Amino acid sequence: MSENTIVKSPQNIAKELYKKNLELLKQGRRIEQLLYSVSEAILAINKDNKITISNRALETMLGLDEAQVLGKDADKLLTLTTENNKPIKLSKLCFVPAKPNQAIQGVILRGKRNYYVNIKTAVLESEDVDTPECLITITDITSEKMLDDLKDDFLSVAAHELRTPMTIIKSYIWMLMSNKAGELSDKQRDYLEKAEGGTERLIALVNDMLNISKIEQGRLEYNLEKVNLTEILTELGTEFKLKTDEKNLYLHLEIDKNIQVFTDKNKLTEIITNLVGNAIKFTDTGGITIRAQKLKDRYVKVSIIDTGKGIKKQDLSRLFRKFGRLDNSYRTVAEAGGTGLGLYITKNLIEKMGGSIGVISEGIGKGSTFWITIPVKEPLITHNKENGETKSEAINSLVPSATQTAETPVTSVAPTFPN
Repeated sequence: MSENTIVKSPQNIAKELYKKNLELLKQGRRIEQLLYSVSEAILAINKDNKITISNRALETMLGLDEAQVLGKDADKLLTLTTENNKPIKLSKLCFVPAKPNQAIQGVILRGKRNYYVNIKTAVLESEDVDTPECLITITDITSEKMLDDLKDDFLSVAAHELRTPMTIIKSYIWMLMSNKAGELSDKQRDYLEKAEGGTERLIALVNDMLNISKIEQGRLEYNLEKVNLTEILTELGTEFKLKTDEKNLYLHLEIDKNIQVFTDKNKLTEIITNLVGNAIKFTDTGGITIRAQKLKDRYVKVSIIDTGKGIKKQDLSRLFRKFGRLDNSYRTVAEAGGTGLGLYITKNLIEKMGGSIGVISEGIGKGSTFWITIPVKEPLITHNKENGETKSEAINSLVPSATQTAETPVTSVAPTFPN
């Protein structure tokens, strides 16, 4: 043994181990205190679905103390449902190999008091721990939900209250323009035409707000049935032709023969009218092509292709949001009209009928293509009323990505409306 070697006595070794353990204990207590004081409710469960960790926020929401929570079965202790009262089991969210981390919004935690919550899960695995655990974070969004409901109620009431006086104003303007109160000068008629246009835009905004309120609250009814898409597009083409002629634009219809789809006829007509109307509005030269074709016998894709102003690629994601219009100048808004709600409503309507919507554009001046997909058969649809998400079976595998620009040729073509 070297002269410089220092041999520690068992007593000194015991003291060092004690100090290290004390430091680890302090760190563990500090972590426990931090976890216990977090505002979000937190719990961890093992593979037997037993709760191994909980904090004060969870115990407060459940109205229980720590002893009543730890070791209990999570699914028996926490009653979680959707707004439609469909049960949600934490055991089904945790330890899923394909999805180790999951997030669910708009869940109701039911008990003596109900809470609206968002849930996130994460599986914790470590070499030092033999048994993995699933960490679950529950965020209380009850206050935000109440404020959102109040906002929707206010908008709905305001829209109802505005619609009647605006309709009266429009009627009086029409009477003046019809010379019911005497002949008008050119300047007076010009003023009234501008007032009429502004009134119509405000009425359209009010109607859009009412539609959004019904859609978001799940109060809009859908009459889903088999309809002939070829007939609908051909009939609408005659109406669209009048508008394209006014701007010297061509209108082409390229439609597979006798296409049958499963949808709400009136709402589909509204959707197509809105998309084609936008295409005509923002196209000054060239024209519009409406193309409809089947996708793998499950969906039909309708594309509205224009040679208009186009859209910046970085702006594409904004189009389907509320008030998602991209122009900023007063002049452009005044000339184009509209409320900025049409595409948001269109997206909600098509998704709630089991379809999807997207847009393709290579940039300013290069035109754009808006497309929708429509189910051929009754689709399996799931709605999440809280976050507005609607999902239909395997739809993403059947439609092109937002960056795809190529269009598949159709096999048969319906009558074309030349310029």
